[in-house]
Amino acid sequence: MSNDTPPTGPAESARPRVLLWPLLVIGLLAGHALAITFVLLIATRDQSFSTEPDYYQKALNWDETAAQRATNEKLGWQVELTLDDKIGPIGERVLRCALRDATGAAVADAQVSVTAFPHARGQQRVSTELHETPDGRYASSVRFHRKGLWEFRLTARRGDDTFTYTEQRDVYPPGESRPWRR
Repeated sequence: MSNDTPPTGPAESARPRVLLWPLLVIGLLAGHALAITFVLLIATRDQSFSTEPDYYQKALNWDETAAQRATNEKLGWQVELTLDDKIGPIGERVLRCALRDATGAAVADAQVSVTAFPHARGQQRVSTELHETPDGRYASSVRFHRKGLWEFRLTARRGDDTFTYTEQRDVYPPGESRPWRR
């Protein structure tokens, strides 16, 4: 009796199994690297993705932020932000700020700055200095390049007093409101 097929022993059948595990590990590592690359590309190229500038330093300075809130309450200043209805050729509108002290009197001779950004594109920040007008308000022309929900961060300094204020509001062209409030 002659058998033409060579005998298969344990060494022959174990060879494919030995290659399976390293290839599986390499495949999982390669898939993980591709997923990280994909997420990084989305995070760095997507304009709607944004982070708070200097967020780590702001977290470290939390005590100063809490002290500023206490100062804001002690000063008792009130802010009323308004936008003119007139829109310029490149989308700029006049941002006006009525700044009042605790008694309701206008706060004069202050240095007022505003940083504004749309929530949909938080990286597209607009900063401006508001200048005092004869009617006791502060105003500056600001370009609103997109409509929607905006955040306004105001800082007012007069002498040794510093007041901060944050407001979120819808910015739409005059006569147009949020699409769901028609």
